[in-house]
Amino acid sequence: MPDPNGNTNDDTGNNNANGNPGGAGTDDQSMVEKLVADRVDEALKDIKKKLDNAYAARDEANRKAAELEQKEKEARLARLAEEGKHNEVLEARLAEANAKLDAVSKANTELSRDVKVREALGGLPFRNDRAAEIAYKEIVGTLVQDDNGVWKHKSGVTIKEFVEIFSKDEEQSFLFKAKSSSGSGTNGTNPDSAPNKQPSSLFAMSQEEVLKLAREGKLPKRK
Repeated sequence: MPDPNGNTNDDTGNNNANGNPGGAGTDDQSMVEKLVADRVDEALKDIKKKLDNAYAARDEANRKAAELEQKEKEARLARLAEEGKHNEVLEARLAEANAKLDAVSKANTELSRDVKVREALGGLPFRNDRAAEIAYKEIVGTLVQDDNGVWKHKSGVTIKEFVEIFSKDEEQSFLFKAKSSSGSGTNGTNPDSAPNKQPSSLFAMSQEEVLKLAREGKLPKRK
């Protein structure tokens, strides 16, 4: 209806201009999630680049050190041979061959470890390949062999069990795809008021508490 000044107050037009509040909220949430995902991807990209550079520098330094060590060893053996100390040369060659066999055995053992870790990580919804690689390297760094040569997490749980714990830890959630929201409403439950609330991070719990939850099948689901 026109007012005395000739202006028109059209509530319907205002509603159309503002749009559906619920739809706008959903669009805003999607935009925020996309911005967060982009920021995380960019951060992971920088982290991977730095890690790759660090590993490349380490490998190059190790290669040069190995070459220098081998040259010094050959020079020492040549001097021993010139001095007629052939038994010492033979013993040194035998020790070198045994060391190479041990290295091959270690490489094969680590390969079996890596295969098991990759298999355990295979079904997880990582944000991207960089995130999967970060998780892989972090998990591998926590593994040890028991007396039977079996690879386990240093806490004593199996690789599969630890990967499950790792994937459900809140501190690692940035590595995984965000689970789509079912809506902006609430279920009326206040998490902070829930009884017997567990720490948000499994890594903040003691080893005994985590193992107990795992045995009882009560590990929290990844959000």
